Amino acid sequence: MSLVSNLSGFKNGKKQFDVVIYGATGFTGHYVVERLVASKYYHEVNFAIAGRNEGKLRQVLEKVSGKTGIDIYGTPMIIADSSDPDSLARMAQQAKVIINTVGPFTLYGEAVLRAAIENRAHHVDITGEYPWVEKMKLKYEHQAKENGVYIVSCCAFDSIPADLGVNFLKKNFGGDLNHVEAFMQIIPGPDGYALNDGTYQTIVGSMGEYATKMLSSGSKLMPRRIVKGSVKPPFRMPISKIDEAELDGYALPFPTTDQTIVDWSQYNDATVKDRRPIHIKTYIRVPSVSLAVGLGLWSSAISVLAVIPCTKRLLQKYPDEVSFNLFKRDGPTEAQINGSGFTYTFFGYGYQEQKPNGEVHLGRPDRKVVARCTGPDPGYMATSGCIISSALTILKDVQNMPEEGGFYTPTAAFGDSKIYEFLESFGVKYEVLSERNL
Repeated sequence: MSLVSNLSGFKNGKKQFDVVIYGATGFTGHYVVERLVASKYYHEVNFAIAGRNEGKLRQVLEKVSGKTGIDIYGTPMIIADSSDPDSLARMAQQAKVIINTVGPFTLYGEAVLRAAIENRAHHVDITGEYPWVEKMKLKYEHQAKENGVYIVSCCAFDSIPADLGVNFLKKNFGGDLNHVEAFMQIIPGPDGYALNDGTYQTIVGSMGEYATKMLSSGSKLMPRRIVKGSVKPPFRMPISKIDEAELDGYALPFPTTDQTIVDWSQYNDATVKDRRPIHIKTYIRVPSVSLAVGLGLWSSAISVLAVIPCTKRLLQKYPDEVSFNLFKRDGPTEAQINGSGFTYTFFGYGYQEQKPNGEVHLGRPDRKVVARCTGPDPGYMATSGCIISSALTILKDVQNMPEEGGFYTPTAAFGDSKIYEFLESFGVKYEVLSERNL
């Protein structure tokens, strides 16, 4: 079925809700509900919340009503469980767009995604589990296209800021962008920073599969050879100094979902949109050498221990102790969330002259543009803003999205849309910091 006929079905009243927030009782899902209700779009979106337990769903409505001062007690509730396919089908039959916040997606995501596709509901999610995304695309791509359904994963802090950041830089480069070095920094507030146990369990639980899949994903999702620039990002040691006017400190490699999603978007740019693909390297920025060394040693140890069954169980049992309170069973405090933020800084190098896609520039880059994405607490405030913005784009700006249904990265789906306006309304902003010819 074409996407146009699918959307016309929405207009004819075949779908009761614009959005269904699945997993509304979870830590992240609660923030998605709260931020939607507190936003200027609340009265424009007909939404329902969904989860396993009616009592807990009512508690969410009560808490959000109390916190926002807006009475949402009458918000429809849908009882749905990832272990009950019939309940998921009933949920998907009522939704134009499902916002899926229930992880780990490796364990719970497929049933929801399958129900969405079979019942022609668009699906956006907060996963950062790239191996799962790859598996789902390979398994359900044809059916999603047939049913005219958008499946857009990694629509949270993984990987909206990075993926749309590179897209923003490319659009504002004023020439041919060749390669990007991107530096992510979390900015703790006065009360420090922490993430909840669910995020930690997802990271530890999928780490072994992630390491294996990342080595082989390119050939399956990106089978065609594409031509990138001959100049690649500079080599950096495991800990390296950042010495730029726009950013200082120290960098550690950050080879997570962000880099892979950007690569997939660049493949789509080259093969679908006939746009020049770029090289990308992602890093974490920290302020001191000592913190860089400590973080590097800790992440290396976790990477090894998480693939050994007995030590993996210990890691999962003691998140607070193992992570030095970066991940907490009870989650971060409200003060920690409200006081924290992030920056993602993109250093783009390329050429003043513009050439057709496929033609390689000779010589060193002669243009540099620096852009930055800033936002509130990445784990929950930015994540909820990103996922809501993704759903809003499907609802309000579908004419600037791909004509076909299927699996897309954020940039492939939303790169030419008004999503940047939606994101800014939730505090996630992009700007050009500097530009010059070299």
